[in-house]
Amino acid sequence: MANIVEKNNEFDKGGFKSLPVSEKFKKVFGKFRLNLILIFIVIILIDIVALFNLRNIYAIYYEQNSQQGEIRITIQALAKYYLWAMSATEDADRQEQIDGAAEKIQEMNDGLDELSKVYNGDLSTARQHLKDIDSADDTLIQMMNSGASHEEIYTYYVGTVNEAIKVVVKDFKVIGLEAKAQAKKAYVMALGSVIFMTIISLVVVIYAILYSNKARAALTKSILGPIEAISAAADDMSKGKLEIEIETDSEDELGKLAKDIKGSTSAIADIVKDIDETLKRMSGGDFSSGSRNSALYIGDYEAIRKALSDISDNLSSTLLEVKNSSSQVSQGAANMSQGSTDLAEGTTDQAAAVEELTASVNSVTEQTKQLAEVAEKSRGMANEVRDNAEVSARKMHLVTDAMTRITEASAEIEQVTNTIEEIASQTSLLALNASIEAARAGETGKGFAVVADQIGKLADQSSEAAQNTHQLIADTMEEIKNGNSVVAETTEALDAMQHSVEEITDMIIKTGDLAEEQAHSMDEIDKGIEMISNVVQNNSATAEESSAVSQELSEQSASLNSLISQFTINE
Repeated sequence: MANIVEKNNEFDKGGFKSLPVSEKFKKVFGKFRLNLILIFIVIILIDIVALFNLRNIYAIYYEQNSQQGEIRITIQALAKYYLWAMSATEDADRQEQIDGAAEKIQEMNDGLDELSKVYNGDLSTARQHLKDIDSADDTLIQMMNSGASHEEIYTYYVGTVNEAIKVVVKDFKVIGLEAKAQAKKAYVMALGSVIFMTIISLVVVIYAILYSNKARAALTKSILGPIEAISAAADDMSKGKLEIEIETDSEDELGKLAKDIKGSTSAIADIVKDIDETLKRMSGGDFSSGSRNSALYIGDYEAIRKALSDISDNLSSTLLEVKNSSSQVSQGAANMSQGSTDLAEGTTDQAAAVEELTASVNSVTEQTKQLAEVAEKSRGMANEVRDNAEVSARKMHLVTDAMTRITEASAEIEQVTNTIEEIASQTSLLALNASIEAARAGETGKGFAVVADQIGKLADQSSEAAQNTHQLIADTMEEIKNGNSVVAETTEALDAMQHSVEEITDMIIKTGDLAEEQAHSMDEIDKGIEMISNVVQNNSATAEESSAVSQELSEQSASLNSLISQFTINE
């Protein structure tokens, strides 16, 4: 039993733990199969021993007993035949009994031969005593055939034949006792062998039971132990725990699986730790790189590393673009602020120029009205001159005075015309500046551009009208000079003077018309200047608002740059 237990300790050795599961089952059930084969062999041996003992009991000891019994019966029958032969009164009957006795002697010899086949003892004495019976039988038969008396035959029978028969009976009694002893010995041996084989079978069964228990315990410990450890680890993993310990010393597939699970969870824990560190770094504003432990991300985990890298690159690129845009916005805001300041200053200058232009236009308008009134009066005077041409000679001094006044008025008209031309030139320049400012103002300056364009056109028309008036005045001055040169000849050239007066009248009428048109144009210019003034005021307000917005935008841009500077990005 100790050896069996010691042998079963082989399951506790490291060699069994290192075997694959299939080899463990092969080893366990291989030995279990050997145990079953051994048990089967022991049972076969028990059956063989039992059959052998049964055969011996039947073929030897039963046969011994049977042969002894038949020989004893034959001996008894032999004694009867002798008595019957001695008692027979007839020869035939006696001969029949003698033949019967001889037959019984032969049966005894045959029985002894058969007994010798199954008896292991010495039968020589019994054979000799049978021969003694056979010899005594011959003598007895001779006595009967020779006519010996009944008393002689009986005495010989009792003294010799019967004693020989008793000796043979005694021999077979000894043989019977010896056969009984042999049978008992065989029985004891058979019983001992059965008990021995039964004990062996019990030992084998106990060994098989102990082996199966040890094998079951070893298989359970070798298989169920790692499975329970793996199950506990899987339960911890399902609860989000990655730092797990799988306690198993198995080195088979399950042990390898446990080590692989432990290794995979350790790798996952390292990856989760690296992801946590990377995200903390990103939450702290460092987008300069993704994971710094790229070697951890193997196989399908490469997608996670790439995603972290893409997040870092995209956020870094976005923040860099925001930073650049913020810088551009800041620069644009500064430029816009400077432009707004310049625009505000320009609109202030424009407002002052518009005020001056308004004053000039008002002055020109007043002078134009006076010119229109003068033209109207000149028209009346021309009509009177035309009507009084016939009496012009008598009133030459009046004509001379009128010519003088005309000369003065023409000089004033020429001065007014020069002023109008100067105003028209300034108005055209102002309109050009207004168009430029309107273009700079964008959509807000579109209406202002239209007004500036109309003002420019009016300025051109005013300039053209002033030039025409200047030309007319120049012509008038020339005619007045000519008239002064021929005043002395007025009488002789009255008809020519009348004609000239008519021409002057027409020109004065035209001048009056032009003066009215000039006055109307000046009204339009005044309205345009008022519109320009409103636009300039709006531009000034817009410029101030733009300056304030650009200032606020510049401050916001500076604040955004300050926030972005807190992040670490790739530039």
